[in-house]
Amino acid sequence: MDAETVATVEQWLPRVVPSGDLFDRILAEIRPETTTVPSRRRVYRRVGMLAAGAAAVTVAAVIAVVVSGEEHRPPADARAVVTGKSDPAVRGEAVLYGSRSAGGTVRLELLDVPRAPSGHHYEVWVLRRNAGGEMEAVGSFTPPSQSVQLELPLPGPGAYAAIDISVEENGGAPAHSGTSLASGTFS
Repeated sequence: MDAETVATVEQWLPRVVPSGDLFDRILAEIRPETTTVPSRRRVYRRVGMLAAGAAAVTVAAVIAVVVSGEEHRPPADARAVVTGKSDPAVRGEAVLYGSRSAGGTVRLELLDVPRAPSGHHYEVWVLRRNAGGEMEAVGSFTPPSQSVQLELPLPGPGAYAAIDISVEENGGAPAHSGTSLASGTFS
């Protein structure tokens, strides 16, 4: 989830800060006050209050995880402006994170992506410097809309020179088709 999504969630959900005595009040509600069995209405009320508290804590935890995940992303190693080849309207950006160590990723954001031709899909390729011109596939997609956001694992550590999005036949050969939808060079 990106920062824009978190901002949208924060805009629509109220910020909930539990009071300092929340835990004590919860304990007071669930501790038996007498030895008699509480009424059904009281039990439902307690369960409802606990469920509402749990939901608020869950929402806060999800937002915290999303925000902390964005804050702990390593700095970008390189960026590439992605421009259309077979369709000049396609544009976007590719960003490398942690590319010089295991577990690196490429984040790809594209706009004005056309539907893949019938019987085809798009494949994302990267080129490492000093790789002898061999591009490596890192993922494929069929765009659900004209806006595409992908975060894909890199094939291994290295200095990356370029990214390419090819048009591939479904069930076709695992090599690059030679037809590029878009591409970019990492700076």
